[in-house]
Amino acid sequence: MIASERNLYILRQINARGVINLKEIARDLGISETTVRRDFEKLEKAGRLKRVQGGATLHDDALENAQLAMREKKNISAGEKQDVAHCASLLVKDGDSVFLDCGTSLIPLVESLLSRPVKIVTTNTLLVNLPGSAAATVFLIGGQYHSHYNMTYGPLAKEMLERFSFDHAFIGCFGVSLEQNRAFTLEVDSMQMKLAAMQNARQKHLLLDHSKLSRGGFCAFAELSLFDTVFCDSFPPGWPPLPNLRLPDPSSDV
Repeated sequence: MIASERNLYILRQINARGVINLKEIARDLGISETTVRRDFEKLEKAGRLKRVQGGATLHDDALENAQLAMREKKNISAGEKQDVAHCASLLVKDGDSVFLDCGTSLIPLVESLLSRPVKIVTTNTLLVNLPGSAAATVFLIGGQYHSHYNMTYGPLAKEMLERFSFDHAFIGCFGVSLEQNRAFTLEVDSMQMKLAAMQNARQKHLLLDHSKLSRGGFCAFAELSLFDTVFCDSFPPGWPPLPNLRLPDPSSDV
């Protein structure tokens, strides 16, 4: 693996976790600790991270940005996310059981379904901060807490998630490649939770806005054709649509 690829991996891991361990990075990449230490030094000089005992953490400015990231992302393409969520919510019938993935693209859908008599299972800890009473029955999956992504994950969370079955699993992503027909996330932990939910769902749906089109990630977790529906507010002009791609019609009630 060349230096630029190593640096990209290191930065993705540090953005996902907040703190990374030198020995773990060396093991994951199959390289020496000395090489990782040199990479840390170069990235620190470039202001991309800050070295700490045994590893590295976000640079002070980046740490502040990371703490604000999820709150800010809720406002990015907010109208488009609302339209996509409305379209997706029409698939859910009263009494259905649904899985709601982590990520800000799913928040408008959470807000819509909380007022319905449905069963909601989620790893998305942002849900517990939503105000008001809920008609829905909500199951929050326990496990290790990921502060950057506001989600639960890990072996305990995966084991709990695998006990449920769903009429619908609504999945978020970091980005998609229409050319490669793939959906991406940034790290393995969220990928495992997505796949566990999808495996136990009768129908699987991917939700995104146009800002995530043609944006790759570290982990390709599913082909787009695996989803029953891919909801997005818009697709590139002239793009030949796959049968499962769907544009929202906010005025529709069917």
